[in-house]
Amino acid sequence: MRNYNFIFLILLIITNSSFAQQSDGLAPEATAAEAKLSYRSIPDLKKAFVDAAPTDRKDDVLVGELGIDGGNKEMILKLAQEIADNKYGHFDSFLITHKGKLLFESYYSRGRINLPHYQASASKSYISMAIGRAIQMGYLTMADLDKPITSFFKDLDLTKFVQGVEKITLHKAMSMSSGVRIDGDKIREIRENPDLQKSHEQLQAYLENSEPITSESQNFSYGFDPTLVKLVIDAVVPGTSKDFIKKELFTKMGITNYSWETYLRLTSRDMTKWGTLVINKGKWQGKQLVPAAFITRATSKIVRQSDDENFLDADNVYNTGYGYFWWQADLSTGYKDYFSKAARGGGGQYIVVIEELDLVVVVTASNRDNKTSALIATRVLPAFIQNHISNVSGKNYSQDDFPSLEGGSLSQKAPGLVPQLFAPGSVYTEKYLESEVLFSPDMKELYFTRKGGEYKEYTLFAMQYKNNKWNEASIVSIDEKKYKEQFEPTLEKMRSFDVFKDIPITGFTISAKGTYYFYHIDFGKGGIGHMSYSRLINGKYEKPIKMSKAINTGKYIAHPFIAPDESYLMWDAEKNGDSTPDIYISFRGKDGVWGDAINLGDKINTPLYEQRAKVSPDGKYLFFYKGDVKHRKDGSRYVVGGPHWVDAQLIENLRPKQ
Repeated sequence: MRNYNFIFLILLIITNSSFAQQSDGLAPEATAAEAKLSYRSIPDLKKAFVDAAPTDRKDDVLVGELGIDGGNKEMILKLAQEIADNKYGHFDSFLITHKGKLLFESYYSRGRINLPHYQASASKSYISMAIGRAIQMGYLTMADLDKPITSFFKDLDLTKFVQGVEKITLHKAMSMSSGVRIDGDKIREIRENPDLQKSHEQLQAYLENSEPITSESQNFSYGFDPTLVKLVIDAVVPGTSKDFIKKELFTKMGITNYSWETYLRLTSRDMTKWGTLVINKGKWQGKQLVPAAFITRATSKIVRQSDDENFLDADNVYNTGYGYFWWQADLSTGYKDYFSKAARGGGGQYIVVIEELDLVVVVTASNRDNKTSALIATRVLPAFIQNHISNVSGKNYSQDDFPSLEGGSLSQKAPGLVPQLFAPGSVYTEKYLESEVLFSPDMKELYFTRKGGEYKEYTLFAMQYKNNKWNEASIVSIDEKKYKEQFEPTLEKMRSFDVFKDIPITGFTISAKGTYYFYHIDFGKGGIGHMSYSRLINGKYEKPIKMSKAINTGKYIAHPFIAPDESYLMWDAEKNGDSTPDIYISFRGKDGVWGDAINLGDKINTPLYEQRAKVSPDGKYLFFYKGDVKHRKDGSRYVVGGPHWVDAQLIENLRPKQ
């Protein structure tokens, strides 16, 4: 793989003159003359600058190397090439910080490493952090967030305010829901009036000239509210809000190269610091600048907002919300959704934070077609999640941590899209009935049961991966129940929750979020039953909800497997008059609705019994049981069969295109 990557990079540099990966660390810098120019007068770079091992510039930005310290170097460099080719519009910079280190830095068009870039509405997010800093220093409290903004001012004439002003709290203003509605010309007139320069004077004028504040008007409206919040900062801290932000945030975070006239301008490197501050819950270099409780509240989804037309991204970005001047959205990689928090500014200014991956992505641009979030979802996140697997064990594993299921006593090659018997001769034998394969979360132990011949009852076997190979299967001294208690949540644990106590649950599966999907079969009524689910909400399980007919159609609906991110559900059932079960899958849409049941196809489902589908912890393979019922001469029945496996790409091939 190293040789391949090297050849790829050489070809990339040689064959495209618009792209040059820098190895000497000489990032493009604006001259003193260029620094004085307006943004649109800055000349475009002749070549894009790309650095997968950023230079330590002694600016309080820790640096590392892409690929060595995380991320797929080839994937990010390919994206950088496309950006350099203007495939995604006019980018000026694109930076990635992972686990506190800047791993990737690139500049295009008018981007320069030392040139502060206009922030547009991303500036609002910094104002939010200033409120947090004021709370940390005791000028405000968390309780003050729910107080009327007028309570922070003296010398106001309350009799002249429009009706409903008392409804305007800091919480409402920072979530863009103050309800203040003022004509744009009037706002400019107030701001430019030399007699209205003090904060209480400006607030008096604004609240006299607004439309009345009502419950109906206090809905999300993107625009004026940061002005109100800035006036509150002016009123409660020493000096002006600009002075306060400079002294208590910029200086403490090593931000010295910026300008703040009409609009705030910051360098791209300094923008990464704000994302790091959020990931570190308000700490900067070990010092608590902003309370962790405020960071959590400010970056949480307070206002449920559909994709605002000014920030409409793509199908990969949905469930948009708004906190205290910070946006939130689910970014879909196709395999899993990641919750993002972002400072966003018009024209394409982004600080995107994905805490689960300890990732910060910064983009500056002059591109009105804001597709950056979708680009991060589809091109950046996959470069950092391919070696980051989460499962229901609650632990994270690298793909390098998982052992190969080839070689050693397994004596097999990995399957393609045609199912194969799993480990014939070591797990599967024709002499016995072998059950489904169950893995430990790290996949270094696999378990299965065997019955038949000398094994009158189901007997638990185990194989272990040691010294880079799988050993022979051996009988495990613990029984199957004890094994499941060790590696899987049991029905007993599930029934310990009051909401499940009186439900005759037959079996279940659980997602990474803790959602139970379970089924009940009434064997006395010919296999009638159904699937239900129950979510964990605020530490308690909700009353179970019966799933739709997309899943609950047929008989013997059983053996669910839910994807860790709940993007799909697999189960088996007898449908369409069949007398043996087949395996089905349903994909959940972005609206939360489960799609129609999809038969896994004739390569999986046959006239035999296909049941108990599940994906291995590394996400690579789909395992399932295939067997048959045989009859002896005396009329008694017995079962034959064993575990099969197939490449999990089969699931992605069935996923509907969105």
